[in-house]
Amino acid sequence: MRVFELALRRAGIRVAHSRGFNPRPKLSFALALPLGVESLDEVLDIDLEAGAGHDAKTLLAQLGAQLPPGLKLLDAKTATGRPRVTGCEYRCELKLDEAALAELAGRLQTFLSQASAPHARSRGAGKTPRRLDVRLLTQTASLEGNVLQMRLFMTPQGGIKPSDLLEVLGLDPLAHFITKTKTLLEEVPATETEA
Repeated sequence: MRVFELALRRAGIRVAHSRGFNPRPKLSFALALPLGVESLDEVLDIDLEAGAGHDAKTLLAQLGAQLPPGLKLLDAKTATGRPRVTGCEYRCELKLDEAALAELAGRLQTFLSQASAPHARSRGAGKTPRRLDVRLLTQTASLEGNVLQMRLFMTPQGGIKPSDLLEVLGLDPLAHFITKTKTLLEEVPATETEA
């Protein structure tokens, strides 16, 4: 967040600020990234001052020129409401041999044929685990070679992490490399977000 605050300031982009004793630029990422997951598609919502006069293409060029190596802006759009994340796509490179991959393919087919797959996500010592239906929140999942592709739903009440699906499939989520490849959005009208 700090990188973007500094880049916006250097680019001279007039960002709206919160009110109060310690005003902050109005920036927000659409969704927190799960720990240990790399991302190729993050969404940043920037509120501009009224009459700032920046169109999406100009903002993309000005801000992109101020970002450090490794951060690349792919697109910018002018929104009339607020983006709401409806899902995310992930790819997981599996470190498994052929026999283990064949077993996983069977477990995946069983999982996809079920109507429900309850899972309890640990929230730490002394806390009640969060109960989730991983099957209900998995739109698609497929195994291509040693790569597990998944599209997971996100609802206003929350969603699942790729690690939840891996655990349900009998895999250790810390043993495999997970990358978020796409964030799926819908735009919520401003009146709905203000309610």
